[in-house]
Order: sequence, then C-alpha cells, then structure tokens
Amino acid sequence: MTLASILVVDSDSATRARMAAELRELGHDVSESEDAGSALRLVRRKKPDLLVCDFTLPDLAGVELLSDVRSSDELKSMRVLMTSARSDSDDVVTALESGADDFIGKPINTLELRARVGACLRRPANLSQAREIRAGGIMIDNVGHRVVVDGNFVSLAPREYRLLLFLLSNQDRVFSRKQLLVHVWDRDVAVGARTVDVHIRRLRGLLEPFGYDRYLQTVRGSGYRFSLES
Repeated sequence: MTLASILVVDSDSATRARMAAELRELGHDVSESEDAGSALRLVRRKKPDLLVCDFTLPDLAGVELLSDVRSSDELKSMRVLMTSARSDSDDVVTALESGADDFIGKPINTLELRARVGACLRRPANLSQAREIRAGGIMIDNVGHRVVVDGNFVSLAPREYRLLLFLLSNQDRVFSRKQLLVHVWDRDVAVGARTVDVHIRRLRGLLEPFGYDRYLQTVRGSGYRFSLES
C-alpha cells in the first residue's frame, strides 16, 4: 500500500531521480517523465494525486502543461507543485496564477520538498478527504476535527489529532518516526524523532480507558502502525 501517486516531471535526470527517490522513501508511488508530452500521457492514464512539474521543459512550458491539466474536467482537481531554477517573484506569481497549488525553488531542499508535498496532499482531494473515518469504536469527523470513541467525545491537541488521523487513514501500515515527522509535523521537521514517541504515548493514554490503546502498535525496529488486528 502506498500513500499517494506522484508524477515528477523534470528534464534534468539527476534532479528528477533525486526528487523521486526522496518521495519513494516516504512510501509514495512515484512515476517520472522528462517532458510535457510524455507527462500528459501519464497523467491521463494514471491520474496521479500530485504532479511535481518543472517550470521549464524541453517541449512545452511547465505552466502550459499546468493549463492543459486545469482545463480538463477529469484532471482539474489534481494538485500541482511547480519547481524552477529561477525562483524569483515573477516565476512564483506566474505559477500560482496559472493554478499551481505551491512552488519550490531549485536547487531543491529535501526537507522543504517533503514539507510542501505533504502540504499539497493534505489539501482537498487528499487521501483523508472522507468526512468520517472509522476504525472499531473510533470515529474521526474530518470536517469538524472531532474525535468520538464509543460515543464519547475525546479532546485531542492539534498535533495528536493529525497523528491519529494519519494513522487511521493508513491502517495496518508501518511508519518510521522519520516518515511520521514529515507527514504529520509538516514544516516543523527539526523536532527530534522522540517527539513521535511522546505523542504516541499521549494518544495511548487517551484511548486506554476504552481499551483501544492496543490499536496503536509499536513495531520493533521499524516504527508505529494503527491496526485492529492484534
């Protein structure tokens, strides 16, 4: 099981491969393309969750590819992150006004790439778009940001809410502390990995009165998962 499907479009093979490798490490299904023509064919066939596209491509400007995507009823809801070696204000404005969800300048900073990709995927049409997410006796109202356990409202701090939402949205999958920091902590990736342990303990403490703390499982040497299976 992968988190999201992502298409990386960049004519520079080294840059493209580096971005793709970083995103695959997070568990995403990543495809690669070197030009707009092949990218558009892949987009139409695979309908990825996110398009990471360079501003300058050999056959077509990245914003023109973006325009093609936005003009299609079938593809217009796709999230798009633009990249450019010319990260001046004009390129940023052009990309955003053309419909890009976000922009990142080159050379690509790994931590910023992960944070911006994560932010894009959390926007409407993301993997957790359902109004309600349920697991056993736990229900998350993803619109009202409320958690109900066996009919009882449980108050969670914002970060604990996001951690529980992420794990419930990806049940039975093991995530390392590093992955959780990127997916849940977003840009605040400078915090230590043990921060994850603290929040897992807090969540378990809140779920323990209902007997559901066992669902937040530690996988020795790998990380954490949420699973209804023992």
